[in-house]
Amino acid sequence: MQMNVEKLKKMAGAVRTGGKGSMRRKKKAVHKTTTTDDKRLQSTLKRVGVNTIPGIEEVNIFKDDVVIQFLNPKGGTP
Repeated sequence: MQMNVEKLKKMAGAVRTGGKGSMRRKKKAVHKTTTTDDKRLQSTLKRVGVNTIPGIEEVNIFKDDVVIQFLNPKGGTP
C-alpha cells in the first residue's frame, strides 16, 4: 500500500502547474505557432512593401562550402 501512495503522489506532482494547493492541469496546452508566425511574417512583409515573386520552387544559398536550401520560399522583392 505504501508503494502505491508514493507512486500516486509522484504522478500527481508531475501535472501540478503551481505550488501546493493549486489546481492540476487537465491536459497539456498545444500551441499553434507555425501558422501565427507565418501570418505575422506576411503582415510584416506587406507593411514593408515586399512583393512576392510567383513560380520560385527552391532557393539554394552557398556559404563556406555549406548549402542552405529553402523549398517554396515566400519572400520577394522590395
